[in-house]
Amino acid sequence: MKKILCAFLCFGILNAQSDFKEYFSHLEKRFDIEFSKLHNPFSNPHLEQIYTLKIQAIFPDKVKINDAWYQQDDWINQAQIKTIESKQIILEYDNIIIPLKLKSNDKIYID
Repeated sequence: MKKILCAFLCFGILNAQSDFKEYFSHLEKRFDIEFSKLHNPFSNPHLEQIYTLKIQAIFPDKVKINDAWYQQDDWINQAQIKTIESKQIILEYDNIIIPLKLKSNDKIYID
């Protein structure tokens, strides 16, 4: 009985998949839309870039990020540097507070 149910479900899924492909290809032709070129509305490329920033050095009033020097209130990837602390900086992007920490295995740390 389980095998029959599993086979029925697999057949239904495969059949529905071809129906979806046919439906979306019909929409692409009708509205002249290329669905493959649409971006994900739930991803934020600026926020993703902010999380990949690498702190290279911290001075009391300056920070080196990705080979460039910044001060408090400077902007980087559409985020503003709010605070520079001894082991981290605080960024604000679209009312989101983002702490970026200096990794302990980084080569430069100046307190």
